[in-house]
Amino acid sequence: MSQSSDIKAVVRPIIFREYITECLDAFPASIINENMSQFHFILGFATDTYLQDGTGTGNFTRTWNVDDFSPTKVLNLKQEHRNVKVVISIGGHGPEDVFNPYDKEEWIKNAKSSIKDLLLDYKVESTPVNIYTIDGIDINYEIIKSNEDDFAYCIGKVIKQLKEDPQVLNSVNVVSIAPTEDLQPHYRTLYLENQDNIDWINYKFYNQSFDSENEFVKLFKILLFQYRTPCKLLPGVSTNTSSPSPMTTDIFVKGCTILLKTVSLPGVFVWDANTSAPAYSLEGELQDLLTKQ
Repeated sequence: MSQSSDIKAVVRPIIFREYITECLDAFPASIINENMSQFHFILGFATDTYLQDGTGTGNFTRTWNVDDFSPTKVLNLKQEHRNVKVVISIGGHGPEDVFNPYDKEEWIKNAKSSIKDLLLDYKVESTPVNIYTIDGIDINYEIIKSNEDDFAYCIGKVIKQLKEDPQVLNSVNVVSIAPTEDLQPHYRTLYLENQDNIDWINYKFYNQSFDSENEFVKLFKILLFQYRTPCKLLPGVSTNTSSPSPMTTDIFVKGCTILLKTVSLPGVFVWDANTSAPAYSLEGELQDLLTKQ
């Protein structure tokens, strides 16, 4: 099948994803629409540890409160809501959260080991088999100092090694990347070199400005061509009013409606649960839109 015919494939909405980054002390289970095939909570962030010169070591530590989002709480959530998966986001959004390895091979070794430890922390001892409560990882850097080839090499290696590790392979069933407009060369190179190991592309539409929903749809179609996939691209919207998005939620909803009518949209994601609380009105509206198709 040709690339152009692939991109024109019929795509049904199956997934809704919500980031959780800070402040919340529990999963906002009230926003889960049971009619969604897949609902993902993405816990952020696991962040790198840096040397004095600002280069990263690859030793990742979690920034969320493990008591609030414990392995048992993740397990209970997933048992109560069978469509839910939980993913750990790697990277960060702060100016200090930079992808800038001090040594590529050492960074890869340390990153694989430290992320593996984070995943194993979420293993629940059970009989007859242990339960792995984390379902995957999300690659989410907004500042990258390395070139695109080094970024793709390092991250690609870590993903591949984790997926091949028998101790955690059940915790890396879902892998996503989170591109921005400025970092397109990095994330696109990473994706095209690791297509079989990357399941979702969380593209941050909320970092860009659109005069109309038609411009939104045009960008979506351009991205489909650039990433050469009809069914992995998820547009994102932000509810953060303290750092307002140049894209309005109205344009986002109207753009998604057009894409749904042309059977082109597999789902969406929202940044993030903390700034949506307590109403979560946009989350409800978007899931209603997706599940009525």
